[in-house]
Amino acid sequence: MIDWYRRKTWTNKDEEEFFAKLKRARVEGRAQYLKIQAIELVETKEKHLLDIAEALLNKVLTEYPESKIETSSVLHTLGDIYRLRANYEKALEYYGQSLDFEKVFPKVITTSYLDFSELVVKTASANLYNFTEALLEDKLAEQLFPVAKYKMCSILSIINHEKGNLVKAKYYHDLAEENANAETSGLRYHKHLGVVVKRDSWLDKMMGRNISFL
Repeated sequence: MIDWYRRKTWTNKDEEEFFAKLKRARVEGRAQYLKIQAIELVETKEKHLLDIAEALLNKVLTEYPESKIETSSVLHTLGDIYRLRANYEKALEYYGQSLDFEKVFPKVITTSYLDFSELVVKTASANLYNFTEALLEDKLAEQLFPVAKYKMCSILSIINHEKGNLVKAKYYHDLAEENANAETSGLRYHKHLGVVVKRDSWLDKMMGRNISFL
């Protein structure tokens, strides 16, 4: 049986049942239930459900501002909604807000740093290249999984190529390839966790286009 806060539909009955159960839930857990339900709806990628998800997430921010443990994730998911709507400027704004919040409340760290950075290069937002480069270089050392390193190094290679830093572009290109081809994560008990299963065709295409620095 599906949990009442993990619905993939939003009929009138769904809405009535959800808010009835939410009202009976402990106050300190309501923000989390709203967020989880919103994420479930976002995963459908259906336009009208994205609108519902946005409304639920905004309820978290306006009605439960004290639930700081949910805030970064809520902002990140709002970024996902606007990315799916192809409103990339707004998506970057929300991802940026999530990153800013994580600086003051680092107990919860989302993938906003990676989604923000990937969107920067995919939209060729040159005004954000320096910020993105510093952001990823700061995050790179703490990454465990090859899949994250592969994407981060690919983005860093593209940015440095666009900036004319060809030595750094090649350095990150080689690191991206190394992590893309890694067969294990290096973890003792979860050797295959976080390895690259499917490469990002767009990032690979961009790095291939920039092969001139080799």
